[in-house]
Amino acid sequence: MNSSFNEIVCPFEAEWKFHKADLLDLKNSEDGCLNGKCCYAYNIPGLKYFVAIYINGNAKGSCGQTWIAFHVNGSEDRKVTAEFTLSVESANHSKNLNYVYEKSIGHGTYFCKTEKFFNSKFFVNGELTIKVKGTLKTERPLISKICAPISMQWKVKEADLKSKKESSGCLYSKRINVASFSGVKYYLAIRPKFIIDENESRTQLCLHLSMEKKKKIEAVYDFSIDSANFNCGSQYVYDKSKGHGLRLYSTEDIFDPSKKYIVDGYLTINLNGILIAEKNQLFTSISENDIEPKFNLKILAAKSVIDAKDFKILIDENEIPVSS
Repeated sequence: MNSSFNEIVCPFEAEWKFHKADLLDLKNSEDGCLNGKCCYAYNIPGLKYFVAIYINGNAKGSCGQTWIAFHVNGSEDRKVTAEFTLSVESANHSKNLNYVYEKSIGHGTYFCKTEKFFNSKFFVNGELTIKVKGTLKTERPLISKICAPISMQWKVKEADLKSKKESSGCLYSKRINVASFSGVKYYLAIRPKFIIDENESRTQLCLHLSMEKKKKIEAVYDFSIDSANFNCGSQYVYDKSKGHGLRLYSTEDIFDPSKKYIVDGYLTINLNGILIAEKNQLFTSISENDIEPKFNLKILAAKSVIDAKDFKILIDENEIPVSS
């Protein structure tokens, strides 16, 4: 199926593997859910998707039932039509689904009773494999956009985390330049102890953008901590230099060895995502006011005073040599 002038079509095929031991930890929890890693549509900027398993259901009336859902970050501005087949070959389970995502949400199917789920042959070598194959369709945007992928692996020392826990302070990663976005850098910040109230504190993880000039940049991104089988995503529109992120697990969880966030003295955080900006705000035409008065080409040409063979134009502190 090919894209048309007014519509983008993205065929996809992906699979996610879940360990039985990780799912067992959620067996007795209310609304217990485990997310798979995020994938990104190759030709629809900022569109991400993943599979999630709800061990005891995800709504009233589904307690004791295991559901599998396919999540897509649709929105009112960009509705996404998904036609897909969700399958678990080891269980001989397959379901064809069709859904229009008008917000970031999951849509899926009842799999089996929770009790049967763990007493079955659905797991092969201790893993459950879920496959999804289909197409994602959305309207083509009217305004041209520029995209830039972002990624980082940040290893944070346990000793540094404990130090910031006592002071409720932040740790910061290195800054990375975005090659296709002039003057834009990104970096991560983690606050081990973000105080909610006197009885609760959580770990806060943020993606920061630094801009030399004001722009409007949308970030669609996800964090993962593989050792703890943790995956979580977000999206946000930055209009100035700032940070945005999530209040994740409790402060105590991060230092609990059984949770496996910290391994061999390090918390390893993975970032993946994409930055999106309108093309016209990154590449604009040069106006009379953008050029130094002494090199105003319009005035110089009108007065016929360009006598030198070589001269320079200064734009945004960058010199451009010009030869006659």
